[in-house]
This record gives sequence, C-alpha cells and structure tokens, in this order.
Amino acid sequence: MKKETKTIIIGTVITLLVLVLAILIFYFIAKDTPETLGNSENNNNTVENNNTEENNNTDNNATPNDSASNNNSSTSTSDNNRENTVTVYLFRGEGCHFCENAIEFFEGITEDYSYLDVKAYEVWRNTENRELMDAVANELGIEVSASVPLIIVGDEYAERGFSERRGEMIIEEIENAHNNESYIDVIEKVLNENDFNVTVEEIN
Repeated sequence: MKKETKTIIIGTVITLLVLVLAILIFYFIAKDTPETLGNSENNNNTVENNNTEENNNTDNNATPNDSASNNNSSTSTSDNNRENTVTVYLFRGEGCHFCENAIEFFEGITEDYSYLDVKAYEVWRNTENRELMDAVANELGIEVSASVPLIIVGDEYAERGFSERRGEMIIEEIENAHNNESYIDVIEKVLNENDFNVTVEEIN
C-alpha cells in the first residue's frame, strides 16, 4: 500500500474519532442545560401536585366520616335527653280507690312528658314488692306503713295518698327532677343493692 493511501486512511479515522468525541461532548453538555433542569423541576412539581391532590382527596374522603361523627353527636344528644328520664314509682294496693285515681292521673300525663316513666308495684298481695317498699322507706327515712298509694320521685319526694292537688305537686317534682343534674333514682339504687324478685307494672 502506498504511503499516501495510508496517510489518507489514518486522517479519515482520526477525523471520525474527533467527530464522535465532539458529538458525545455536545450530548453531555446539552443534557445539563437549564431547559433539561426545568423539565426535571416540572416533573418534581407534578409529583408534588399529585401528592397535594391525594391529600385533598384524603381530606374530602374524611368529610363523610366527620358528618357521621356529627350525626352521632346529634344521636348522642338525643340519647342524653332520654338518659334524663324521670321514673315515678307508685306502690299500690289491689282494690285501693286512691291508687286507681293515681294510676288514672299518670296515664293522663305520660304523653305530655316524653322523659317520664311510671312504674307500679302492688304491695298488699305481693310480698316481694312489699319488701321493696319497706327497704325504700328505710332508705329514705320515712315511716313504714301499709298505707298506699306511696308515690316516689327521685330521692327527694315520697308521699302517701293521692288527690288532685297532690297531682299538681307531683308534676312539679317531675319537672324539677328532670332538670336536676343530681337526680338519683332511689328505687333503682335499692334494687341494685338487694336481690328482690319484684313484679313491676308499666303505666303509660
């Protein structure tokens, strides 16, 4: 091979190598240009925006739960009103005229007071009920007697007998007991502390 031909080939190879090297240098320089960096930042912003949207969606998803919580609060408020139930207890005797009048009176007012329960215990024939009445009388420090009706509201009202005027007093006691945060159901207390096999009648 002639010397001139070798020189041409070598020159061509060197030129190609220089071009390849120049292309590679240009590629790496272009890769780090601000435009490329800007794209990278945009990608980061996209990720951040996606995360923000996910957080917002999470918050929005929590809203129904918050609503449910509010609904539960409303329900709890309603339950609390029911928890303020006032129970009137009537110890009665079978065939007692005054007891019948008292029952008729309570049947007439239970619809007017949603928080009112009335429970009756017959004590002339039912020994267990009589024992409950005696235990309650002892708890309240009142005279033990077979005289009926004995009407009890909370732990502050316990009266024997019934009349129209007494009915007005009972209504006042019921309302006071409902508004009294210290209201105590003395019958419930005695029943919890003793093992009486009582028979109760619901009056409504």
